Amino acid sequence: MPGAVVVPGSAQAWLLAIRPRTLPASAAPVILGWALAATAGPVRWPLGAACLVVALALQAAANLANDYFDAQSGVDRAERLGPVRVTQTGLLQPSQVLGGLVICLAIGAIAGLFAAWQAGWWLVGLGAVCLLGAVAYTAGPLPLAHLGLGEVAALVFFGPVACTGTFTALHGAPTAAAWAAGLVPGCHAAALMAVNNLRDLASDRAAGKRTLAVRAGERAARLVPVVCLVLGNLLVAPLARLAGRPLAFLALALVPLSWPLLRSILREPLSPAFNTTLAGVGRWELLTAIVVSALLVL
Repeated sequence: MPGAVVVPGSAQAWLLAIRPRTLPASAAPVILGWALAATAGPVRWPLGAACLVVALALQAAANLANDYFDAQSGVDRAERLGPVRVTQTGLLQPSQVLGGLVICLAIGAIAGLFAAWQAGWWLVGLGAVCLLGAVAYTAGPLPLAHLGLGEVAALVFFGPVACTGTFTALHGAPTAAAWAAGLVPGCHAAALMAVNNLRDLASDRAAGKRTLAVRAGERAARLVPVVCLVLGNLLVAPLARLAGRPLAFLALALVPLSWPLLRSILREPLSPAFNTTLAGVGRWELLTAIVVSALLVL
């Protein structure tokens, strides 16, 4: 909310903490897994909705954990280019952020238990792994973000885990097409994480946070999200073939349409304006998932 005065403890402060612009990373794979399952037969809408709630709740929990633990470790500083962090700036008290984190995890757990009751208790184990991953991104003795594994974690959890998990819950068994489908939003989620870390390169380096962008340097760090974005759209081809849905090949037309976003990643200076590019990657991921899903079910 650039330029807006945010009142401590207000709804606006909570929106800053939850970071709605990042939520497409969790919604996209569930939407795509749901659509692919619909091509194989009728799906249970309450179960699909529960999968979506789990994904969104865990994404919000991960964002709150990131806000809280980065403030505690000193990674978040006044000079960072990203959106305001509520713990570091005092817009929310640490205890409030931790409380919000617990609530999000509880919502995800309740929705997950409903999904497990409907589809099988194997989902409890999968949900536990996702919950651990949501917190371990910035918490614990070896946070994934500090090890340069943020992009890998995003690819796995917001790709095959979320997409194939949703498909399996709704359909009953994973397929090669479901695994291929998971890689589409997975690559885009990795791009979203890479752009986020590229924006924060200077402040992360100063704080000793060894993200992939810090390790690779700015030039290489700009190429990572470009490759991930293009690869995510190109992977629609094997998905269409494995799913036997030739209309899905039409989604390859998105590749050239992504050029303005790719150019922004490659050329936009690392300033607060880069947040617009980050939001664009999130919108692109969601757009791709919706277009591919629509073509799959036609």
